[in-house]
Amino acid sequence: MSIKTAGYIILFNTIALCLCACNAGTTSSEVALTDTKQDFGHSRKTVSHFDKSLVKNTFLRIQNFIADSNQSYQLYLPSDYDTLKSFPLLLFFDAHARGNLPLKKYKSLADKFHFVFAGSNSIQNGMSPPEAQQRANELLKDLIERVNINPQLIFVSGFSGGAKVACTFAFTNSAIRGVIACAAPFTEQLNAVANHPELFLIAGNQDFNMLGIVQADLNLSNAGFNHQLYVVDGKHEWPDEKFFDRALLWLQLQAEKNGLTGKTYLTNELPDFNDWYKSRVTDAIILKQENEEQNEMKQQFVNGDLSYWNKIISSLNEKKISGYPSSIRYLAIRELNFISMMGYVYTEAALNEHNLPAAAHYLKIYESVDPINPDVWYLKAIYSALAGDQNESVSLLSKAAKLGFADIDKLKDEKIFSSFQHSKKFQDLVYNPVLLNSEKF
Repeated sequence: MSIKTAGYIILFNTIALCLCACNAGTTSSEVALTDTKQDFGHSRKTVSHFDKSLVKNTFLRIQNFIADSNQSYQLYLPSDYDTLKSFPLLLFFDAHARGNLPLKKYKSLADKFHFVFAGSNSIQNGMSPPEAQQRANELLKDLIERVNINPQLIFVSGFSGGAKVACTFAFTNSAIRGVIACAAPFTEQLNAVANHPELFLIAGNQDFNMLGIVQADLNLSNAGFNHQLYVVDGKHEWPDEKFFDRALLWLQLQAEKNGLTGKTYLTNELPDFNDWYKSRVTDAIILKQENEEQNEMKQQFVNGDLSYWNKIISSLNEKKISGYPSSIRYLAIRELNFISMMGYVYTEAALNEHNLPAAAHYLKIYESVDPINPDVWYLKAIYSALAGDQNESVSLLSKAAKLGFADIDKLKDEKIFSSFQHSKKFQDLVYNPVLLNSEKF
């Protein structure tokens, strides 16, 4: 398929990217789940019916569990998993449908907190909200059939657009107890809330989405949610394990306080992460400045000439490594990442419309601000292919692969490469290196 146009989400006057192994066994059909559409916690199988073929401490790929054979998910069972007792579940949604990535990243936490982890391989950015929610429903139904899950301890987590999926799923599904939302604002999801889960938000101090996450945090306070905002050292990515550990512990403590599980962690003391603004990253004045400057950048992205952007980028690069206070340095980094994000969004939209002059303009800005980002070179390769230069396209794709481009499905599905993607040169320089990169996740 051709590349999908990323949506625009306006929150706090910023834009952010929108969403928003083996087959371990066959789902038993001896006891059907009641289809409540929104609530999965009330229909359970007897213990003897759970899948006993699943392997603990192994990353399993579960597929072909519904009529849609394209959907699959990754599964990790903790070392003490046993079909005779129920376990909490944490269901992950990655923005790029990399189901294994968060499972591998947080594997030790599954064992530490005795959680079953599952990650979707089929829900990603560019998918319509109804389709994403349908797939999330089907995934959770299969997990409840296959694994002995405690129906009172079902949690979801997501990164970027995946966090929007997780929040929408939790706000409309009474089976979801809590959410760990990473690197994404989700104010629009609060417009239709039927369930009030507990929410732990994680924002990187270098993330272009931080403004929107702060606004989401304020909106959650106004709506009366039990929630925390944890600002950590990081950019737009799944947070480090040490930060995710705090989030999972907080959710576990809420469950213990409500009598839903044994009192294992109540002696642990966690800070009030909502006090981040007192000592971390930035303050109201910096946030206001960031909001105003990002609005100006949005207006200039289409019409501003390269001299304007070279001046802006040069100034921000100077501030991020200078002797400025940390709040100014992090502001500069976030704004550079914001420009990079706009470069991706605007370039992809122009290429989808075959508007090569506009794409060329956006690519120059994108390359200037983020020259080692593999997506820059992937989009430049699409531009060259559209312009009829296949050799240049292969060369650019090879550079993207060397820089770490790993989306093998996106590469295979891009129709503009179909006329030359079976050549030996393409296979050697592009396909095989990207495949190797993808196997790291």
